[in-house]
Amino acid sequence: MIKVLIIGASGQLGQSFQYWAPHFPGYKFLFKDLPEFDLMDQMAVSAYFMETSINIVINCAAYTAVDLAEKEQDLAKKVNTDAVALLCDLSKKHQFKLVHFSTDYVFDGTANAPYREDHPVNPIGVYGKTKAAAEAIIQAAAIDSWIIRTSWLFSPYGKNFVKTIFSLLQNKEKIDVVSDQTGSPTYAMDLAEATLKAIDQNPEFTGVHRYHFSNSGETSWYGLAVEIKKLNHSSCRVNPLTTADYPTAAARPKYTVLSGEKIKKEFNLTPRSWESALEACLKKIK
Repeated sequence: MIKVLIIGASGQLGQSFQYWAPHFPGYKFLFKDLPEFDLMDQMAVSAYFMETSINIVINCAAYTAVDLAEKEQDLAKKVNTDAVALLCDLSKKHQFKLVHFSTDYVFDGTANAPYREDHPVNPIGVYGKTKAAAEAIIQAAAIDSWIIRTSWLFSPYGKNFVKTIFSLLQNKEKIDVVSDQTGSPTYAMDLAEATLKAIDQNPEFTGVHRYHFSNSGETSWYGLAVEIKKLNHSSCRVNPLTTADYPTAAARPKYTVLSGEKIKKEFNLTPRSWESALEACLKKIK
């Protein structure tokens, strides 16, 4: 039986993998997270792999506080970059394959067509830089690995934009939401399911491969908020705002729609629309 270790199991993506794991009975899943599994504790993590035989590691652990990362640069680097370097070293030593999640924020947002996997990275904030650095480390290590970039992640779990807006719509008369940043919302449940389906098709993959996965279609944060309002029949007013009107510690890329053609072609995975995924998520949240 193929043994799969999920790191970062209590985050929104990790919990989505926990949901899908029983649907893949040919695999033995192990779920680990803080405090008992700390990627920054090199000795403890190394000891774990000495004692436990693992075939595939799925790394869902990440520092994702985009604005706070501008202040907590060292911590963001430790979690998003240094921990990945450790996993690469351990992959070479213990021969496990690595599935690692990256982000649309490795791009600068100046494109006017969906980003393909081979588009040069050019992150504009600390968060994106730490994630791009991790990608470079995996590439240089040349281990058997998948780098899966995703965007605008939401789910019924943890903290995310959809849950925040859902709550605000119930408690406010009006909210202001940025309307000039464009991307593709991604349902963490769909990302986890697609990843496991891809692994199931090719569990013996070799070499480094980059993929993009998001739900189909594109919108702005404002457009996403309006759709949440519509699905909730909320009377709260949603007003569009420009990025300039809403300054943040970290610069945000203006356009980060990801092309998902490669993962569709290789694994016959066709993501549903973000609107359909959002509706499914809101049903779970309610």
